[in-house]
Amino acid sequence: MATSDPPLELIEMMIANRVEELARVAARLDDLGTRRGLPRDAVADLHVALDEVLTNVLSHGYDDAGAHEIRIALAVFPGALQAEVEDDGRPFDPLKIAPPDRTAPLAERKVGGLGIHFVRSLMSELAYQRIGGRNRLVLTRTFAGESRKGRDDGA
Repeated sequence: MATSDPPLELIEMMIANRVEELARVAARLDDLGTRRGLPRDAVADLHVALDEVLTNVLSHGYDDAGAHEIRIALAVFPGALQAEVEDDGRPFDPLKIAPPDRTAPLAERKVGGLGIHFVRSLMSELAYQRIGGRNRLVLTRTFAGESRKGRDDGA
């Protein structure tokens, strides 16, 4: 997807690092999807992925209990829906997490890692950067007949 093209629509918002802010993000995504007539499955996939990513930031991203701001940008491009999440939490590249071993018996499986697996399965593209002391994760979900490169055979 050519992200150098300007988006058809861009919504930027700042949220506090509080769980109750997740509903505000979901409402903005729903509104964007409705106004733009976006495919329901693309919006639903981004909902799940954003909820997972933001929950991880809130649960694991900060070493203190202080107030932090998380920047979220929702963008619509021709054939794609994109979310960018930027936080000032500890450095964490979720793309370096190995896929979970889904063949091992449940009792022997390592705890964790399933969330980012779901995110990878739902999104077409993921990109991470650490810029100026901030984590930036870009999640892209293509639609209109384009394949989802992020899917694996087990999803």
